[in-house]
Amino acid sequence: MMTANTTNQSSSDNITPAGNTNPASEAGHTSQTSSASSVSKESPATSISQATTTGHTSQTNQAARTAADKPKIVFDCDPGLDDAIAILTAAYFCDIVGITTVNGNVGIDYTTHNALAVAQIAALDVEVHRGASRPLIAPTIDAARVHGATGLGDAKLPSLTRTVASNDAVGYICDTARSVDELHLVAVGPLTNLALALRRDPDLPKHLQSITIMGGSARIGNVTPVAEFNAWADPEAAAIVFKEAAPVTMVGLDVTRQILFGMTEVDRIREAATPTALFAASLVAYAYEQSLQRGLSAAPIHDAVAVITVTHPHLFTISAHPVTVELQGETTRGMTVVDLRPRKRIESETRPASDSSSGNTSPDNPDSNVVWEARSETVRNLILEAVTTL
Repeated sequence: MMTANTTNQSSSDNITPAGNTNPASEAGHTSQTSSASSVSKESPATSISQATTTGHTSQTNQAARTAADKPKIVFDCDPGLDDAIAILTAAYFCDIVGITTVNGNVGIDYTTHNALAVAQIAALDVEVHRGASRPLIAPTIDAARVHGATGLGDAKLPSLTRTVASNDAVGYICDTARSVDELHLVAVGPLTNLALALRRDPDLPKHLQSITIMGGSARIGNVTPVAEFNAWADPEAAAIVFKEAAPVTMVGLDVTRQILFGMTEVDRIREAATPTALFAASLVAYAYEQSLQRGLSAAPIHDAVAVITVTHPHLFTISAHPVTVELQGETTRGMTVVDLRPRKRIESETRPASDSSSGNTSPDNPDSNVVWEARSETVRNLILEAVTTL
């Protein structure tokens, strides 16, 4: 049942490698502006700019969709500044069936509290299920230095009037996938919950319309030179997901670094003057200040980009490649290795998995959908529309 769709995380830098924006094109892979259904390596390449001539010209038209037209999602997250903005974005453009939390940007107590608080501030009628409190194997290391001690910067949160629906996010994911048709799973934190769900129900992907993650990078990392935080925080979980749940749509740093927010965006959000908008403005302002302190010019809002890849896939360029997660390297652990070689060459040059001298991708490693480029201004405006209108 799962079809290829488009897929966020933690703070990163605004680094764009020189040269071709999409390395897949240099390797002979076909990339295309995504449709809502699937990504094909055999389809002709499509320029991002073509989306403007295919009827996708109005955010208002997208927002006017009825609830029945909105994609149904389970949102797995570790709030987190950008997670909170992503929840608000999803509430506007999606039908959020449920929210699950995971240890990541901060500890599980904080991420669960934050998810409840965001839902309360935005008056969302959605259950929150508490998930994994630590990675599968790796030591627990958070990103509080970026997101603040509690995960939501210096935002003032209300006293909670809500409680978690359960302490079994994994069971909730498995049960909901089997009971809700055309369900999309969007995971924007470490992939611990999803890996555990795959262990509990190996057929889980068959019951999902798509799996979209914010995580990974085909080029430059943020927490290390080559690893992005979500993949690095629980690389064993990420390895399971890319192997057993493919095709996964990877919305990594390659694309999320293209959608940046600064004080112009903060001021625009504040002008809406609603409680939700003022809350969102405080999160973006904190992210922006943190970015400046780390030598960046503006703040990527990674996780919200993952939501937009599900709701507006025509705005992104995607190509299909095997993705593996490095688990052994002293300096490369957590790296998402995107194999840009043509599939026939991969199959002809890869040695058997039992051959320890080979570092190549296993020939049966499935393709995932790597997101490379976005119509950045349009994506940014959609996120702004969500947080100022909700």
